[in-house]
Amino acid sequence: MTDMVVNIDLPTDEAGMLPRQCPSCDGQFTIHGETYEQEHYLNLRCPYCDWIAEFDEFLTEEQAEYGNAVAENEARQMLEDQFADMFEDAFSGTGSSDFIEVETNTDNIDFGHRNTPSPHLAIETDQMTCSDCGFSFAVEEGSGNISCPVCR
Repeated sequence: MTDMVVNIDLPTDEAGMLPRQCPSCDGQFTIHGETYEQEHYLNLRCPYCDWIAEFDEFLTEEQAEYGNAVAENEARQMLEDQFADMFEDAFSGTGSSDFIEVETNTDNIDFGHRNTPSPHLAIETDQMTCSDCGFSFAVEEGSGNISCPVCR
């Protein structure tokens, strides 16, 4: 059996912000995605509880659902393509005679499609810029006593 790998890029919002969720306190926040990638930070700090962990550990529930839906739709498309190829291969060598005519049409193979949910947060946020390093991030509206996600 062949393993299938699906790379899923998580989109940023219109301001270039990428949602994150703390694995310790479940606090949700956003970070400026492009700056984070350019600076090659190894981990993040939760702006609410100061928990430090690797970037991938801060996946939000919304992003997990988005990733699952994208992967499922990719798998369904792959199955549709394989079924179409299988039927075309199975009947391509079959000739027609005066009594039987074999024709294949695989255009209507459809295993369905799962609606892809938004990977973005459903909370209102306040935009912040760290006064020490200039990093842009956003926290839940009205939050106090906040730490920068990248400063130590």
